[in-house]
Amino acid sequence: MTIEDLKNRQKWTLSQKIDHSVGTIESFIAKTGKIPYVSFSGGKDSTVLLDIVRRFVNRDIKGVFCNTGNEYPEIVRFVRSTENVTIIRPEITVREVIGKYGFPLISKEQSHSIRQAKTTKSEKLLYIRLHGTDKSKGLLSGKIADRWQFLIKQPFMISEQCCEYLKKRPFTKYNKQTGEVPILGVMAGESNLREREYIRRGGCNSFQNNHIESYPISIWTEADIWDYLRKFKVPYCELYDNGHRRTGCMFCGFGAHIEKVSRFEMLLKLHPKAYECFMNYKNGDVTYREALRLVLSKVGKYLPDERPKTLFEE
Repeated sequence: MTIEDLKNRQKWTLSQKIDHSVGTIESFIAKTGKIPYVSFSGGKDSTVLLDIVRRFVNRDIKGVFCNTGNEYPEIVRFVRSTENVTIIRPEITVREVIGKYGFPLISKEQSHSIRQAKTTKSEKLLYIRLHGTDKSKGLLSGKIADRWQFLIKQPFMISEQCCEYLKKRPFTKYNKQTGEVPILGVMAGESNLREREYIRRGGCNSFQNNHIESYPISIWTEADIWDYLRKFKVPYCELYDNGHRRTGCMFCGFGAHIEKVSRFEMLLKLHPKAYECFMNYKNGDVTYREALRLVLSKVGKYLPDERPKTLFEE
């Protein structure tokens, strides 16, 4: 499997992709011989996946939703209105994750590298994170972008661990307790990391002992998702009709610095109390507001309630 193979598959028609997804799911269920479930976030991607599974494979396959305590109220209502969905929860709160592990900023990859650079005792690893090479082998690996290296010395932690503790571990625990296996609505085109994972897996299914998972819509695009929703008139969460492009964790800062329409502006508009609550979460003595302000300032952006007024607004 190569990046060219992925790009070619992403050009297939919607009908071809539906057939491919259905075949992927059926193959996964047959080969594992275990009870499957759809990892259902309530977002548009997993909504499409759940519909594909129930429309074309088995209407009785259930969804499993992890209520992290950081989901939009609209998402929780939509999930609860969906039939046959089991709700699980993490063992730690959002506030505790941020206080202990750090703020989710920039991207998962950059947060991971910054966290390692701030905590490692290995000069070799620190060199790799700062320069992107292993001095002894000359290998490119996990360099922190130059403009974000100043964050290593800031008096707060940056981390990707929120996803680990709020989502991955609850599902891992559920899988272990039930013996069931997940079908996930992840698209390879969402990030470079997911493209690499798709290529490493060699396709949409993974049968490794510690990663028995299916990703049937890996080759889909966002346009395909909307085409499917319209074609089959599938109900979806109302947030998308209120201007949201994504419905992930309310507090998440990953990618916030490159957005054209700020997710925090949408959050402030719809749920001002939740917005203020998250802004006051702390790591050490630093608030999330202060950390976000620092990151956004590097790209000339502001938090929605701190943005200077334009001449027209004044």
